[in-house]
Amino acid sequence: MTTLLLTLLLSSGAPAVTLVVEGPHADETKRELSAATLPVELRITDTPGAAPAPGAPSPWPTRLAAARKAYVSANFTDCLQALEGDGAVTTLLAEGERLLAARLLTWRAACHTGARQPEPARVAAEAIATFQLPLPEDVASTTPDVELLLARAFTQVGERAVTRLRVDSVPAGATVALDGRLGACSTPCTMEVLAGTHVVQLTADGFTPAWRVITADTTLTLAPAEPTLAAAQWRARAARGEALDSEASVKLLASSLRAPRLVVLAADPAAPGTLRGALAIDGVLKARAQREGDAEGLLRDLLVRGQVVEEAPPLYKRWPFWVAVGAAAVAAGVTTAVVVGTRQTVTRVELNP
Repeated sequence: MTTLLLTLLLSSGAPAVTLVVEGPHADETKRELSAATLPVELRITDTPGAAPAPGAPSPWPTRLAAARKAYVSANFTDCLQALEGDGAVTTLLAEGERLLAARLLTWRAACHTGARQPEPARVAAEAIATFQLPLPEDVASTTPDVELLLARAFTQVGERAVTRLRVDSVPAGATVALDGRLGACSTPCTMEVLAGTHVVQLTADGFTPAWRVITADTTLTLAPAEPTLAAAQWRARAARGEALDSEASVKLLASSLRAPRLVVLAADPAAPGTLRGALAIDGVLKARAQREGDAEGLLRDLLVRGQVVEEAPPLYKRWPFWVAVGAAAVAAGVTTAVVVGTRQTVTRVELNP
């Protein structure tokens, strides 16, 4: 009878919910909840682990060393060949590699000067000034005419008019990096820059960074972050001490774990005996709650508040109960009497054998 009743009550397509538990007694809480009879399909998992091993190192230090060696040997053709790649400078700036970008442009200016190509040498020198890059130590290995070219470029670019660039994003609130310098502003914002070409990169938790070469106002649309990137963004927040159940943390966890419905339970740092919980659906925070050490009650509370499940009606109001009662009565060939509610109402179900 009991087995039949539970089967009928729980066989109506329970929604799947991913659960993360952190803090003191986390393992005990996981065991308790995994053994509980809940109105959902509970998938207990861990927070994202250590970051994957870094990828291949940048090839530019090696290429710049080869260019410098060729320049010193007056082999300007090989020098320029080591530095070719039209998008290299903007890509380095988008990645925040300002020093590598400065070295690349410096050696381009030097090798073009050595090859008696003044125009591309001037363009490289003015790019250093427009991006306001620091002159690298490599400049000491160039000839005086290269140093003079660079000094003239900084003077001429500094005399340009200052222009205003407006940068916006979808969604708003992204952090803007200008020419590889992080934290210029947050979208939507307007920046004063030297007239010319600039590189803007936008970053926001939960989204993939995007960058663009601009000379005028622009708006960038950010794509949602892939799970590995969302996990890295979550780890960065956790390393800064952000609470596991904060809105930003829960959103990143949901994305990194591919969890349409995510519940996070964590001990309150100020009161270790208190459990705090948060529920996110499709990355949007839907409910918060806390209880004194009652993990199952906290989980049920979150599921009801977030409308993942409905608050359970009294047992006698559920049709599976009466189906189960009827099935048991048929099997036993008896008349069943059930006392329900608080008024001691007696309901009889009579089935003929």
